[in-house]
Amino acid sequence: MMGTGTIASEHIVAAIRASGHNPRWVVSSSKKYAKHFSEDMSILNASTDARRALEDPLVRFVYVSAARQRRKHYIVAAATAKKHVLCDWPISDRSRVASSLVAECEKAGVTLAVYQPLRSSTIHQTMRRLLLEGEIGALQSILIIRAAPFQPHPNRRTDHAMPGDILLNASLEDIDLARFLTGREPVEVTSLPSEAAGDPRQQTAYAIRMTGNVVFQAYESFSTTELESVVMLAGDHGALIAHSTLNNKGLGTLVRRTATRSELIPVRERDPHHTMIKGFLSSIHCPSEWVCLGKDNVVALKAVEAIVAAQKKRRTIIF
Repeated sequence: MMGTGTIASEHIVAAIRASGHNPRWVVSSSKKYAKHFSEDMSILNASTDARRALEDPLVRFVYVSAARQRRKHYIVAAATAKKHVLCDWPISDRSRVASSLVAECEKAGVTLAVYQPLRSSTIHQTMRRLLLEGEIGALQSILIIRAAPFQPHPNRRTDHAMPGDILLNASLEDIDLARFLTGREPVEVTSLPSEAAGDPRQQTAYAIRMTGNVVFQAYESFSTTELESVVMLAGDHGALIAHSTLNNKGLGTLVRRTATRSELIPVRERDPHHTMIKGFLSSIHCPSEWVCLGKDNVVALKAVEAIVAAQKKRRTIIF
């Protein structure tokens, strides 16, 4: 465990143990934080030196939950030690840095996976399966709407609190979700300049033309009251519509719409943290269809950078 900031890391500890593994080390730039986390989570060893943990022959993989600016340091150290890596989303806030980390891990022959919680959602995985099975015909478009005041990920400490940036805290996830659900890649990006209270980081609207002439449209805002999120896949024979799957408030619902009929799709809830750990461990040995890898994070970051360029230049950006 490298980094002790987010509450999510506590859930990951339980998920690792539920998967038959045992966390052996806590590493933090703060000796005090490492000690407190190891005691709280009943982890035997704590250190400020990543090399000590990585030299342990019983350590097979690393979970990085450090502050974003520290993730590069830990990922490079793990790759050098030939340890597989699961990192909090995103691995960096710049595509160039993320690309270098992917290359570093590929060179070392280790897996670099990213914990993208939207991919772990049972509803989103069901949507992807139904689309592939032809339940709504040929895909035409995907629509994502989410709006709620910004809520940072819960932290064990308050010193990592940062103002919300809609592109890094919402658009990045949604672009990756669109790629995961559809299997399509961005081709060109158009963005509408949109400011909320004079701050462009609080609201955005954009459209991305994807391969196969699929259109992805998104509206994301931290400046409105909370709205029920919508993820919709529209095909020529129907649509799949997920409600409240992006608000971190439970499972949500999935509806299949065909002609004038709406059908609620029953979906069984499961623990997303345990699902992610199991998927990550499986991906080390066999490629996974749904686990988010470092290279997926790179594509999403490049798309976000294209949105920024489209806003500044007020024109379509070829991806």
